[in-house]
Amino acid sequence: MRVAAIDIGSNTTKLLVAETGSGGVEPVREEIAYTRLGQGIGEGKPLQPEAIARTVEAAVKFAAAAREAGAARLVVTATEAARNAPNASEFVQACRSHGLEVQVLSGEEEARLSWLGGTSDFPGQPTVVLDVGGGSAEITAGDGDVVTWSTRLPLGAVRLRERFLGDAAPARPGAWTLLEDHVHAALAAVPPDLPGTLIGVGGTVAALANLAHPADATKPMTAEKIASVAAFLRTLSRPQILALGVPWGREDIIAPGAAVVALVVRHLGRERLVPSLKGLRYGVLRDLGR
Repeated sequence: MRVAAIDIGSNTTKLLVAETGSGGVEPVREEIAYTRLGQGIGEGKPLQPEAIARTVEAAVKFAAAAREAGAARLVVTATEAARNAPNASEFVQACRSHGLEVQVLSGEEEARLSWLGGTSDFPGQPTVVLDVGGGSAEITAGDGDVVTWSTRLPLGAVRLRERFLGDAAPARPGAWTLLEDHVHAALAAVPPDLPGTLIGVGGTVAALANLAHPADATKPMTAEKIASVAAFLRTLSRPQILALGVPWGREDIIAPGAAVVALVVRHLGRERLVPSLKGLRYGVLRDLGR
């Protein structure tokens, strides 16, 4: 069956149209828009009208694309920005006025679906999935089709950039020290001995993988390589980061996102991380086909 998922995150809105069945999830069409619904939200701050407008516009466009591609069913989900903003209902209603019903995922459900997508190529074995989004990061452990441990952390790349780094690039060293202290404090609640292959999903990991291994972004990244690229990124201006091939719309948040990845890998004592392009929206469609 041909189905589609729209994943509305704090930084991006993504479309996946795919065939689902016994063969898993086979992509037919994928698109991404850098809509930054979570712009300026912080803790307890409302979604901005312009952020709502551009995100709804992208979602409506992607819904039309899904129909054109022959999708018999469309699932629209939203995560951290829509989950915690005091005016999140305004966003949901704006989508509904255009015929889109949005499922606002809980942190637990977001983590489960990201894990389900990220483990698509690792059936029947222990895994740990790291998803660094714009508003939050999720770490989820599981074995086979069962989640055994999960947490949501306030370590999204947009959130960290706005809170600690501001608009300066490169940011001052003291700002990075505060950011790292915040990440370390959040990771204190994460067991360092979670078993299984460490898999990374989401735009931060994908961009980091492209920088680490331009010829093959699916190649596992060593902890040393991740730390090296993360340290290099924090020394660059935004034009310099764009010149490396990082997409516009991610150039201002890739450095804090990479810092989170590097610190999680270190905290978990891993020697490598396996990047996967099959994140939350793959999990949504994989769940739909079960």
